[in-house]
Amino acid sequence: MSFYNSLTQPTTRRNMKFYSFFAILLLNEMKYTVCADEFTTEYWKSLSRSELENSKKIFSNLKTGKAKNVIMLIGDGMSLGTSTAGRILIGQKLGHSGEEYVTSLDSMPHSGLVKTYSVNNQTPDSASTATAFLTGVKTRSRKLGVNAKGTSCRRVKANKVTTLLEQAVQAGKSTGVVTTAQVQDATPAASYAHLHRRNMYSDRTKVRAENKCDDISLQLFKKKRHIQVILGGGRSHMRPVGVADEEFKSMGVRVDGRDLIQEWQDDLANKSASYVWNKDQFDAVDPQTTDHLMGLFSPTNMQYSLDREYDVSGEPSLPEMTEKAIKILRKSNKGFFLLVESGMLDKAHHRGKAKYALEEFEELERALRVARSLTDEEDTLIITTADHGHMFMIGAGGVRGNDVFGLAPSHQHPRTALDGKYFTTIAYGNGPGHAATARNINAARQRIKPNQTVKKYYRPQSAVPLGTETHSAEDVIVYGSGPMSHLLTGVHEQTYIARVVQYAACFGPDHVQEPHCLDDSTIDILINRNIYGKDSFS
Repeated sequence: MSFYNSLTQPTTRRNMKFYSFFAILLLNEMKYTVCADEFTTEYWKSLSRSELENSKKIFSNLKTGKAKNVIMLIGDGMSLGTSTAGRILIGQKLGHSGEEYVTSLDSMPHSGLVKTYSVNNQTPDSASTATAFLTGVKTRSRKLGVNAKGTSCRRVKANKVTTLLEQAVQAGKSTGVVTTAQVQDATPAASYAHLHRRNMYSDRTKVRAENKCDDISLQLFKKKRHIQVILGGGRSHMRPVGVADEEFKSMGVRVDGRDLIQEWQDDLANKSASYVWNKDQFDAVDPQTTDHLMGLFSPTNMQYSLDREYDVSGEPSLPEMTEKAIKILRKSNKGFFLLVESGMLDKAHHRGKAKYALEEFEELERALRVARSLTDEEDTLIITTADHGHMFMIGAGGVRGNDVFGLAPSHQHPRTALDGKYFTTIAYGNGPGHAATARNINAARQRIKPNQTVKKYYRPQSAVPLGTETHSAEDVIVYGSGPMSHLLTGVHEQTYIARVVQYAACFGPDHVQEPHCLDDSTIDILINRNIYGKDSFS
């Protein structure tokens, strides 16, 4: 009898001794413990029975009303491997083996897959993917808020596409943008900006042919009355050359002489508005008396969550920013649209810093918990997804409960590969984790010491030597809860996400006449737009 078959045979007194021995052996291999019930047949049957009953309950009570509020939480670069490893990490922090842990993403009632390619690339960037799920139109890589024809400054106006945030404004809703990267970065910028070049954070990078195109920071500033909450990094792009930063020795980079932060404060002085740049100021903001909030906590990107403690002035976490944003925006009677991004997850993966990346995943997981706790599934559509994946993987034959950052298959009893060296549970397909450099292209794989892999700055090894790790071309998961979230089930184009939001929230002429959209406020809008005559509903 094979080892696998022995595990699937009916329990007898004879093989019960084997199960007991195997369980003890397995548990001794693990840093974290596994529930003893898992070695029984009934445990798994009971678990699947419970899951089935829960699914039946969900699908018999689908939320088919109108979404008053929409919250989109984006894990920048959150591949399936990232979600799996992040789940295990969070579970292990709580003392579980980790694999069986259920994150806030896992507990969302509906999920599907979306295709991330851009119009011109198999492997996309954040600008094209964010444009896809925020407008419903795919574009070329490195383009923001325009279709694939918007390839130059003079072609932007004719080819720009309306974003979900802009449609929310048209519907009278409050809006907000929250990120741990700079607020001008690709994903947040795709919600409010329209440009042929994603890195035009300020006018500093403009060439003469681009003078008629507003840079990203200026476009954000011009929407100041319509975007009530702006939280993230990016102060330097809002200030002119020569103006010093509040916290660092860096200066502003704008060449037009405009201080957009000061102008924002001046223009909204009578609008219950607050500008903050550190944790104490952020904590002091009262959502009940604040209608506009701009918090810029760094000249560029915010700190990684693992390094936040070293920030002298202090920065809020992603869950804290999410909570503050929701509490400000939910005061609107017509609802709100909020985009939340764990932007530093992507930056960590690019640097091959897996521990940093998975901690950023946990930030997103906690932010989703906050969002769900502060809203009602009956009127709030919450979507959590990624813009694209990364060349990050987990596996390598690891035993149950092995440290997610440990050696494989067991950190306590690792194996050696054909080259006689240890290897880890996680790895990258490419990136800076390879031993080879431009000066030493034939360098052999480095030896790994057991105490190395669990350290904060350790870079898991990569198969291909690159200075920066790349995105992947794989599909990403989309999770949903609330009105019409069941429509996210299946495999779809990334643009489909925007279509579901538009349908659920009744954005645009394509959906405003749907049965679930016909409440009193919508009828007033239709009458004002002459879609229906005044007596149509008498």
